[in-house]
Amino acid sequence: MKTYNDALLDISNNKEIQFYIDTLWLLKHSMKNNLNASDVIIKLLAIENYFGENDFGFELYNKMQKIRVLNNPKVPNYRAYNKARFIKIINSFQKEGFNEKHPIIINNEFMLFEGTHRMACALYFKIKRIPVTFDERMINLKTDYSINWFKKNNLEDYEPHIIKRYKRLLKEWK
Repeated sequence: MKTYNDALLDISNNKEIQFYIDTLWLLKHSMKNNLNASDVIIKLLAIENYFGENDFGFELYNKMQKIRVLNNPKVPNYRAYNKARFIKIINSFQKEGFNEKHPIIINNEFMLFEGTHRMACALYFKIKRIPVTFDERMINLKTDYSINWFKKNNLEDYEPHIIKRYKRLLKEWK
């Protein structure tokens, strides 16, 4: 008899499987105890900036993106200047909702791996369930955009914004 983890690995090796998962659960699970997916919150603040709800979100986002891209040689440099592309995603969500053809990619621990811009849009537009899929190439990869990542990259001033917005998000979604 297979264990739960064995069954999960079998499922996660099948690229054809796409399923829906509770949006807030996925974010909370990805945040864990160290606010591991804090980049999603920065992206949420950027969306709010786009809609005039704050005046700093895109400034935080742009600075974070530049550091993320410059520290990762696998990511093309043009992705450091991603604001226009992100605005297209925001507008697409506003008009059409979540496009099922582009699910969020998670690893076998149900942690966000790819699609954090879409995740932030789903949170902003209060989309309760989102499509996700596994990618076998991501099984053992980890991402860390926790508060510690922000501190290591001299972005410690982001911490109060992240914590405040995350707490507010949890209250809004109850």
